[in-house]
Amino acid sequence: MEVKSEFGTYVATAGSFVRIPKGGVVHGFKNKSDRPARLLCTVVPAGLEEFFQHIGQPVAVGQFLPPPVLDPEAIQRIQALARDYGQQVFPPNYLG
Repeated sequence: MEVKSEFGTYVATAGSFVRIPKGGVVHGFKNKSDRPARLLCTVVPAGLEEFFQHIGQPVAVGQFLPPPVLDPEAIQRIQALARDYGQQVFPPNYLG
């Protein structure tokens, strides 16, 4: 999993731990392999999981969905919802 932030790029392999500091930094994750990857995200304090529940789609265990279409309408919808949770969402290529 490639992790990009304002501080640089890190390739996280199985068992890696990445910490985004309280208050946050612009960051993003991308699976750079040809296989599905798993990412466990813990947010403290709680509450941001509701944002992910709104933008996500439930799937069965072992089921994977294709990446969502991020057309201008979808991006506007996600950005508006993010604001409701005190977040900002940047375009996928924001960090290069």
